[in-house]
Amino acid sequence: MISCQEVIIELWDYLDGELPVERAALIADHLAECARCYPQYRFEYAFLAAVARQRAQGPGPSPALVERVAGAVLAHRPGTPLTAAKRPRVAVEPRRSAPRAAAPLRPRGSSMGMRARAEGWALAILRGSLGVFLLLWGIGKLVVPAGAASSSPQLANGVAMLEAVLAAFILLGLWRRWSYAAAFAVHVGSLLLLWRTLEDPWGVALAGLPVCGALVALYLLRDRDLWTLDAWLAWRRPWGVMR
Repeated sequence: MISCQEVIIELWDYLDGELPVERAALIADHLAECARCYPQYRFEYAFLAAVARQRAQGPGPSPALVERVAGAVLAHRPGTPLTAAKRPRVAVEPRRSAPRAAAPLRPRGSSMGMRARAEGWALAILRGSLGVFLLLWGIGKLVVPAGAASSSPQLANGVAMLEAVLAAFILLGLWRRWSYAAAFAVHVGSLLLLWRTLEDPWGVALAGLPVCGALVALYLLRDRDLWTLDAWLAWRRPWGVMR
């Protein structure tokens, strides 16, 4: 699975058609399904297409001018300056009316198949149920403090409040990269904090194991969860892709 960071880094090479066929196909599949990367792709595609149309409206530089400019740039690089005889001849790039990549991809979010729809619903249900569970779990710790006799009540209340805030982020799908990882760390850390105060710590650990697994699954599949606040903000602000 290709990540959003890799797609954004290689997006210009993809638009210029300079990637291998297999790599370009992976990026195209990611762009068609990712609600965060697709707006950035559309923005940069439109920018390159506008530049190409502007170039097509006026006369282009002559081959001699291109060769002189390229020779001057190469001559000022670190090292021995190139003489006129050693300067390579530069071919003028053929002018094109659009980026070399295929026509703008259409997102699959509005016309997903049954499998993609099932995946979207599954991730939304998993995120919603986990967020509600962790939110009630954190509020319950605030109402009925656990282990207050053996640990600092202020620390326990602070951890419970942090769990409730992170649960709200999970429920909304906000800052998923950081909120999912932080929720996992806080969940494990709170168990270790209260380990000695619990009557059956191993039973609590086994009961919390599915929560850890759900958080890991949500983190790994966060780019495929399109019904989140992150995705909505990405559609509203295509120039500011969230990672």
